[in-house]
Amino acid sequence: MIEWLILIGSLLVLMFASNKTVNYVMKLSDLFGISGLTAGFIILSVATSLPELIVSSISAFEGNGSLGVGNILGANITNVTLVLGLSVIISKKRGIIFNKTVFERLIQFLFISSLIPLFILQTGGVTFILGLILVLLFIFFSVKTSKKIEGHEEMTFMYKKDKIIVLVKFLVAITFVVLSARFIVDNAVLIAKSLGVPLSVIGATIVSIGTTLPELTTTIQAFRKRLFDVGLGNVIGSCITNLTLVLGVSSLFNASPVNIVSFTSLILFALLATIITWFFISTERRIDKKEALMLVGVYAIFILQELGFSLFIL
Repeated sequence: MIEWLILIGSLLVLMFASNKTVNYVMKLSDLFGISGLTAGFIILSVATSLPELIVSSISAFEGNGSLGVGNILGANITNVTLVLGLSVIISKKRGIIFNKTVFERLIQFLFISSLIPLFILQTGGVTFILGLILVLLFIFFSVKTSKKIEGHEEMTFMYKKDKIIVLVKFLVAITFVVLSARFIVDNAVLIAKSLGVPLSVIGATIVSIGTTLPELTTTIQAFRKRLFDVGLGNVIGSCITNLTLVLGVSSLFNASPVNIVSFTSLILFALLATIITWFFISTERRIDKKEALMLVGVYAIFILQELGFSLFIL
């Protein structure tokens, strides 16, 4: 009974905190004079990727680097399929439409998301050198995308106190998002075990979805407020952050190189999911409810694959 109460309470906290997080992201974008897409990518996606960063770094430090790599790839597949699809469906909008600027930047993001897994697969292993390259790539990409909005000057010294206050509020809100998501996962696992659900099913569903709960809830809130650029910057930005910053930092802690060949099927599925999302976005510069349902369907296929129901060979 206590697990159910904690689960329900954590869900309420998660919804409230994610709503506040999106509000503070928009305030920060105004204060620093950056676009919503850039704010979603640099501020929100990095913050919501903290669970993956912590899990992957600890796993690598303890000599379980393979666990971290699997977590990163699984999270990316979940982001571009389940998170994006459910966000469009739950947001109660007919679909999300992008303006020309957001569309062009988004295509660049998806293109890079497609190339990085292939680059990693080509190297054959996750090494210290590769980790350093990935971290530098994240820094380069962040600097490149952190352009100021034309005609929008950054708030000057007289607003420095406001920047600090909003930043602190954002950090508090995102902390509650991450912690409540953790409580949800822990208690959902306990409830599932008490109901006799197999561990394999728990791992492939509750745990994998749980690490992306921050992205899911913040993206839904962004779409509800019609802040499509912030939501998309969060989803696609989280994918790039996972593949560069998270995988790069965890690689620096690896005691020994991780053989990436064993993750070939996950990498190919991640690439497939990204290409499908890319196709939906590039056709009419939008994602509608039908396409969102198809993205959720792709995630369902991924889960069935992970549970051993081979629908097609990867």
